[in-house]
Parts: sequence; C-alpha cells; structure tokens
Amino acid sequence: MSSNPYDQLPYRCQPIEWTAPERLALASMLHGGPLPSLKQYRVLELGCGDGANLIPLAYYRPQAEFVGVDGGRHHIETAQKNSSNLHLSNLSFLHKPFEELDKSLEEPFDFIIVHGVFSWVPDDVRDLLFKLCSDMLSVRGLLYLNYNTKPGWNIRGMVRDYLLAHTQHLTHIIDKVRAAKQAAEKMSRSLSQEQHPYSQLMANEFQFICDNHDSYIAHEFLALHNKAYWRSEFMALATQHGLYPVADADHNYDTGRESTSLAQQICEENLLGNTLEDTLDLINYRQLHSPILSKQHALSSQTNTTDFTFLHVASCLHPSGPDQPNWYQHPNGYQVEAKDNAVAHALDQLRTHWPESLPLSEVFSNPNDFMEDILLLHHNGLIELRLPEAPTPSLQINLLNQQELAQNNYYTTANHQRAEADWQKTNMRLG
Repeated sequence: MSSNPYDQLPYRCQPIEWTAPERLALASMLHGGPLPSLKQYRVLELGCGDGANLIPLAYYRPQAEFVGVDGGRHHIETAQKNSSNLHLSNLSFLHKPFEELDKSLEEPFDFIIVHGVFSWVPDDVRDLLFKLCSDMLSVRGLLYLNYNTKPGWNIRGMVRDYLLAHTQHLTHIIDKVRAAKQAAEKMSRSLSQEQHPYSQLMANEFQFICDNHDSYIAHEFLALHNKAYWRSEFMALATQHGLYPVADADHNYDTGRESTSLAQQICEENLLGNTLEDTLDLINYRQLHSPILSKQHALSSQTNTTDFTFLHVASCLHPSGPDQPNWYQHPNGYQVEAKDNAVAHALDQLRTHWPESLPLSEVFSNPNDFMEDILLLHHNGLIELRLPEAPTPSLQINLLNQQELAQNNYYTTANHQRAEADWQKTNMRLG
C-alpha cells in the first residue's frame, strides 16, 4: 500500500467557486490589480486532487489550457479517468512532486490555483511552492493561494493536537479517523452541557469534526503538517518571492468580507495590533484566508469606480412582498431597499434573466450614476458583477453534470458554482 495518506484515504474534492479565472480577474480589476486576458490563457492547479475543481473549469472554457498536478496517485488516476470520459483536449494531469515541476512546465501560466496546500506542507516545501509560483506566473498573472489563518486556527489547532494525541496509538488513517470522530462526539456532547462561553466554543469546534467528511478530518486535523499564519507573516513570505497582495478571492462573501467602518474605527481609536489586517482577523476570528497575489502591486487596496460600465450584472433578488414596496430579498434571507426607482426597475429586469447576466449599460441608462450602489450590492454578495468573457450559464444537464451527479450529490454550473441536486427531483432539462 502507498505511504501517501492521500492514497490511503483520498480527499473528497469539490469545485471552489472563486478559483474560476474570470472571478479572480474581476476581483483583481475591482481592487486595482492586473487584468489578464480571458480570450486565451493557461491555468495551473497545484494540489489538484481528483480534478473536481479543474475539470469543470476546463469543460466550460475550451479557449484555455489547464494543467493539474498532484502527488497522490489515486487522485491523478481518478482525474484522468473523469477527464477522459468527457474528452477534454484542453486539460492534462501530472502525477509529480513539486520538486520536479520546474523541469516539466516551462511556459508561464496566467492563473495559478493552490487550494489546501500551503498550510499543510513543511516549511521547505512551502518555500519551494512560493518559488515555483513566482517562477511560473506570467507578468500580469494571478495566483490564488489559501492558507489556515490565525487567530481562528489557534483554537482548531488545539483540537487537532488533542485528536493527534488521542489517536497516536493507531497506525491506519481510517482507524484514526474513526477514533477521532468518536472522541469528538463525546467531547461535544459533554461540553455542550456547560454554560461557560469557552466550553460552548469548544463544543462547537468538536461538533465541527463530527459534521465533516472522513477525508477532511484525516487531512485537516490528523495530517502530519498543519500550520496557521498571521496575515502579516504570510504576506512577508510572499513579498520575499516578489508576490504582492491584490484582493481576497472571496471579498464579496461572508468568509472574506471586511467592514470598512470597523477598519476606520480601529485606525481612529488607535487600536492597531501588528497590522490593520491582523487586527481585523483577530476581531473577526478568521480561520481561513484566500488571497489573490500578483507580481504587480495593486494600484488601490479599495474597490474604486474607474469605468466599470463594460461589466455585466446578474441578480436573483426578488420583491419582498406587496406590503414592502421597493424592498428585495436574497435567497439567503437578507433584505435590501431600492431607494431609487431606476435601481428597482433594474432588479426586476435582472430577476427575469437569472442566472444569466445583462450588460450594465443595458440595465441602466447611465451606469456611472449608480455605480456606488452597484458595487455595494456586489460587495455584500447580493448581486453578481461579471466580466463579459464569463461563460454563459445553461439550464441543461450536460455530460459533466451527469458525471458529477452520478458520483456526488451536486453539479457545477458554468459560473463554477456548486449546486446541490437530487437527480430525481432536479427540474433542469437533460441535454
């Protein structure tokens, strides 16, 4: 049997929504970073697993070339099989350690994706990873590289230490996972009876173990390496390799959204710790950070309003009801008021086209007059701004979706969103 723990218990991979090239490019553009061409480009994913993230990207984007690399033989064999079944000529997979990549891949990449790798390797491999990304990234390219973050992972790190100690007498990873889940269930049940806030926090963290997939527990909590970083630590390492922060890939999601007013208050009241970002992470109990890096410095750290009128926009907001005129509700329950009739008319128009988008210039007679509201809605995840080159959503179940639904209970849309589905109940049309 292979000594690679990912061969002993393969990781259950899933598409990561904001790793789509057009989403990375949009986030970069909105924050003053470079905008790589989306007409023809190359994408590299290091630590691609079984291809669950890369295969949908390649399927919907025939104009681009995709390469996935992973050290797990089982992962790569699964990825190659699934890719071959879809006859994807623009996608290839390599079973190689990172140390050999500089000899295998010569041309630069416009997008590099490294999800779930950085915190999970020893320091020497981490440094090599940075060097590889810097060497292989094009001048205007974008690197997505996430990692476990302090302070939130300090707590999970203690849970991990406990589980490692509790399972150290076992040798096989599956036995370790079973014992870890049993211990976590007992700890969660016991601690939930306590009233102290710390006990409640720990009860939730142990319940988090119980609620997750075995492969996640194995490779997150029982892995040999798992190191969390303050954001300032991570950025110092990145800068040493000529890589600079552009934006957070999930800047318009709860996981990455930051309050401008809170940041201003911290500065005004002289509440800074090491850096503003570290202080915000401390207050927000951040556990994971998903930054976009580039070889170029971003022109602005804040979203600006420099002629974004060429963008497209999509919205699933619907009227809250006749007793609340001009109020709209998102499927997540969040409500917003459209104080201008032009905004209300635009939201009504967009709702009838969802999940497709329309050009801003078609929805608003003068988009610049409403750009502040548009960016605020996008920042809060209530509407979607899209680049014109983004793939067009489809309401048909395609070959990719059939393969995904046969193996999992989800399918991936053209916009790289994972949609949960029951094959028997889905109302999508078979293509």
